[in-house]
Amino acid sequence: MPDATINPARLNRSLDELGRIGDTPDGMQRMAFTPADLAGREYAMSLMRRAGMEIRVDPGGNIIARKAGSGFGLPAIAMGSHTDTVPNGGKYDGALGVMGAIEVAQALADQNLSLKHPVEVLVFTNEEGTRFHRWLFGSRAMAGLLEADDLTAVGDEGVRLSARLTDIGGDMSRVQQAGRSPDELAAYFELHIEQGPSLHQGGTPIGVVTGITGRWVFGVEITGTANHAGTTPMSARQDALVSASRLVLGVQHLASGLEICRVGTVGNLQIYPNTVNVIPGRVSLGVEFRDLDMGALSAAEEEFRRRAAQIAEADGVTIAVKRFENTQSVPIKSQMQELVAAAAARTGLAYQRLPSGAGHDAQAMAAITDAAMIFVPSVDGVSHAPGEYSTPEDCANGAQVLMNLLLLADERL
Repeated sequence: MPDATINPARLNRSLDELGRIGDTPDGMQRMAFTPADLAGREYAMSLMRRAGMEIRVDPGGNIIARKAGSGFGLPAIAMGSHTDTVPNGGKYDGALGVMGAIEVAQALADQNLSLKHPVEVLVFTNEEGTRFHRWLFGSRAMAGLLEADDLTAVGDEGVRLSARLTDIGGDMSRVQQAGRSPDELAAYFELHIEQGPSLHQGGTPIGVVTGITGRWVFGVEITGTANHAGTTPMSARQDALVSASRLVLGVQHLASGLEICRVGTVGNLQIYPNTVNVIPGRVSLGVEFRDLDMGALSAAEEEFRRRAAQIAEADGVTIAVKRFENTQSVPIKSQMQELVAAAAARTGLAYQRLPSGAGHDAQAMAAITDAAMIFVPSVDGVSHAPGEYSTPEDCANGAQVLMNLLLLADERL
């Protein structure tokens, strides 16, 4: 197996340059389909061209850069992630996976190394799901996992996703053609920041991901009675916000007190009519639960619905709960974990096995090929925020492990 080394300075320069696109004092604003997103995609493609890769954009808007292999008829080994961000996000989530994969491809070109398998670098469309609330859009399109609601989604500005997809070279009328068969890909590898504190707190440079948690998302509508805040006695109120507050605390207790599932979160809340002198008559909120164990998610939903019904009866309000997103957990095969561990050892770096609490394109890609993930530390565990940071050394370590993982996979798969 050949030796190949990435260029740490070049990798971190590309991360810095990409990080200037969409940067604001409040964090990254490179949300999918915005001008900043388009500029970030074009920057990634400029680096792919420099590495001598052939580039195409599939109907799902995914960027696919390819370097031919020396073997005959072998499936490709793919690497990648996404360049879109959440609002007020950080510079490393997704970006490291894309810039790291491009750096690996560039290093192979610099050292005139050709692998047996073709190598692909992928930039997936709208991983974060912001604006259209349809996350992992590009990777699910490639894995053949799109749903009817994806095809008709309308964004927060009232514009159809299909129109925005055209802006980046995709085509919703042909989006099913973005799907790829399992015999096209030998494996998919994703380098990513941990987005949690474990590696940073433990001083461990590399994480070997054991699985990606499932995620169930619920929309909740609480309907009480709007009335005058000064004239309605406390005993005569059906205050939807009070009931919502009880439910928020119920979600907290379900995960942290009862420990039914790994985490539970109420992440958004809208109050109607949202004025200080009117008792809230209606509240909408979004709830999510995450766990590697799908049985735990089922138990969390059951307890959540039981608690909602209990609150509704006690407070004289109605509470409607609808599950509108159901992402299955994805265990990483032991063979793939061992490849990552071997790549870390070959790089001379210690590693820790740990699950991913966040979702990634890898969990969609696992439906059509073997997937593996490499984590590097996130300083203080901060992510999806302006303070998101991974050191240049950790970023370079991750990219070198990715290089060695690619070389091992080319030999063994």
